[in-house]
Amino acid sequence: MKINHNITAVLANHRLKVTEGNLSNSVNKLSSGYKINSAKDNPAGFAIAHKMSTQIRGLERASDNALDGVSAIETAEGAINEIQSMVQRLRELAVQSANDTYTIGDREAIQIEAEKLQEEIERISQETEFNKKNLLDGSFDTRAYSDTDGVRASLVSDSVHAGTYQVEITKLAEKASVETTPSAAAFGVPEASAVEGTIEINGLSITVSTSESLEAVYEKMREQAEIVGIDVKRTGSTWMFEAGQYGSSEKVEITAIPSNIASALGLDNAVKTEGADAEVNLIKDDGSAQPSSLFSNTATYISKGEHVKVTDRSGFEMTIKVDNEKYQDIVNSNTASLVGKTTSIEVKDFGYMTIQIGANEDQTMDIRIPEMSLENMGIENLNYLTHESASKAITALDNALSFVSSVRSKLGAYQNRLDHTISSLGVADESLTSAYSRIMDVDMAEEMTTYTQYNVLQQAGVSVLAQANDLPQTVLQLLQ
Repeated sequence: MKINHNITAVLANHRLKVTEGNLSNSVNKLSSGYKINSAKDNPAGFAIAHKMSTQIRGLERASDNALDGVSAIETAEGAINEIQSMVQRLRELAVQSANDTYTIGDREAIQIEAEKLQEEIERISQETEFNKKNLLDGSFDTRAYSDTDGVRASLVSDSVHAGTYQVEITKLAEKASVETTPSAAAFGVPEASAVEGTIEINGLSITVSTSESLEAVYEKMREQAEIVGIDVKRTGSTWMFEAGQYGSSEKVEITAIPSNIASALGLDNAVKTEGADAEVNLIKDDGSAQPSSLFSNTATYISKGEHVKVTDRSGFEMTIKVDNEKYQDIVNSNTASLVGKTTSIEVKDFGYMTIQIGANEDQTMDIRIPEMSLENMGIENLNYLTHESASKAITALDNALSFVSSVRSKLGAYQNRLDHTISSLGVADESLTSAYSRIMDVDMAEEMTTYTQYNVLQQAGVSVLAQANDLPQTVLQLLQ
């Protein structure tokens, strides 16, 4: 028997320390609710669980992002709904004004209401915001850049791929116009010798008399011609009757009766001119590895005034506007015509509203919202003052309603997709959280059993250690 080294007590003490360590670990798990409280508890499980935790938090944030996207779409769609209602009202007014039972005064009242509706449409398209971001002004549409001032892509469909598209402007749009040189001497003569007559401008009748001064006749014709969208300008002794808009659908038709009034105004009995649409040459893909232009061989176009609409298979659509006034300024400043110059339009693969709908890189969804301006809808110039112009407005508004409906339909599709995305993210979050829980969360019933075991072992260890510490006392009996 030994008294310097009580091996029995050392062994009992060692086992007690182990038991206390296990008991402390069990208490830590029970108090935290986690099986893994530090990397040493389960190094592999710790790494896997924290990777899962990163994904879970990312999925939860992505779900919130998708909800924000839904809110933005709902804001845009609500504003477009109001635009659609106003376009419907504009069409209703056009149908009303096309009826010849209304006087010019009635139609002027209709025109005033239509102009106010147009102003509100334009305001909504420029001022609708979500979180200080404009939604309907084209900020979230495809970006397209032209290398020629006055030529731009005003509308690009989803099927237009990023890259360079080239067009050669072969002809600018023209306005219908008629020039006259009235005889000042034929007007302002005594009433007794006055010859009255009628001049019709695009169907609008104006009564004139040689007893009126030339200035009075000019002012009368200028005011009345505005009703049918004709601008009357004077340069020196020359009068210019010019259509307000470009294109072959516009005309200036003047009929004067009797012939002496026609002669006094420098007109034939009947004069008619028509405008012209812009014309371009599409530079087609030449099949090279890096073609200079991406228009395919099947691409075609139709023109209406300054607007050139290029279409192709699979929904390809690009509307190019050749702004005559800007283009003409360039012609004048360069003292040379730019007709025949090749213009490059670079379509970029950005500009959309990008929603991060996943926890990882490039898990995104792009939302396109076209500019909802009057110009993009083709209703920036509506005239309700004559039967003919009101009839044209009906067709233009039908096209605008079709455009608005297609945009709303697309926004609805985006929203449905985001709704499914949110559901999918919820399922993924739930499944990943369940897997994370299996690794990290402690089974309280099982751990309580372990705790009870170590608690009993601790008490037993303390008792055994106490008895082991008493063993050296027996040595004293040998020394008596």
